[in-house]
Amino acid sequence: MKNRIVALFLVILLSAFNCFNADEAFDVRKHLSTVSRYGAVKEIADSNFIPSKVPDGCVPTHLNLVARHGTRSPTKKRIRELDNLALRLEDLIKDARGRNLPLERVPSWLDGWKSPWQGRLKGGELITKGEEELYDLGLKIREKFPTLFDEEYHPNIYTIRATQVPRASASAVAFGMGLFSGNGSLGPGRHRAFSVLSESRASDIMLRFHDCCHNYKHFREKQEPAVGKLKEPVLDEITSALVGRYGLNFTRQDISSLWFLCKQEASLLDITNQACSLFGPSEIMLLEWTDDLEAYILKGYGNSLNYRMGLPLLEDVVESMEQAIKAEEERRPPASFEKARLRFAHAETIIPFSCLLGLFLDGSGEAFISFTI
Repeated sequence: MKNRIVALFLVILLSAFNCFNADEAFDVRKHLSTVSRYGAVKEIADSNFIPSKVPDGCVPTHLNLVARHGTRSPTKKRIRELDNLALRLEDLIKDARGRNLPLERVPSWLDGWKSPWQGRLKGGELITKGEEELYDLGLKIREKFPTLFDEEYHPNIYTIRATQVPRASASAVAFGMGLFSGNGSLGPGRHRAFSVLSESRASDIMLRFHDCCHNYKHFREKQEPAVGKLKEPVLDEITSALVGRYGLNFTRQDISSLWFLCKQEASLLDITNQACSLFGPSEIMLLEWTDDLEAYILKGYGNSLNYRMGLPLLEDVVESMEQAIKAEEERRPPASFEKARLRFAHAETIIPFSCLLGLFLDGSGEAFISFTI
């Protein structure tokens, strides 16, 4: 008789600060911390992630997936920041002209730049690239575990959950379209309808525990100013370097906003020759480090409260696996028990949960490395 296995897949998009090889062309899209696209870190993942060897004779019985949403547009708050950056750059150019600064030193794109999201009243939604990422992930999961998805669809057999945030539920839909493509009767792609369950934001202790835990909210409120102080020396050093390089009177806030613009342009628009070109590779890696530092302190191993909040999610994962194992031991018919539990959430879910599992932590404290499947 074949042995049965259960599997947990955790899909994480973090940074790979130590993965730059000087002999290779520097690609800023591999250094965008949690803004990195799924595909941008695949080469890093392939060379650093060693998959577990499945023993001969084992076949999958049940799969758990905890995934982050796909690539999204900037939020309303960030859109306003970029609008303010446009005004600030206009003032800097005027100031440079008033000082008779040779504008040959200033990158031409800065003069008259406007945010690509100017005038947008809403933000944070899943973009087309994000839809494609999750659709492809659904195809990939079905290809990797074909025997798990050979049953006729039923919501109790293939449970799909997402947070109430639209980009997470849209990611679940895109994933499901890939996972179940060709198995229905809708349209040329033979798609099928499927259920996506969501819990209220105020009570979603499994996928949005950071919104439900008052102790964490208090901790974060106290720590954010301290994190900002830790980032200041790096931002000040890079500010000084860019002032000397371009002659513009950049401030620390300007550099922070330009780094955010770089990440959005590179990840969402594949533009790397504007904001990102202001920084050298070593400066980009330092800026990436500041993002990783913030994630470490406010979401990761920096405080046990960050990941202890994920215990209800871990309990749910373990319980669903135990139920599948029990059903298999009792030799229930395949269509009578859950074969996959699929969840779609956020970096604030994935990073703490990966810490709760003890992933990416070694003796030197280098806890951040990228992988995806």
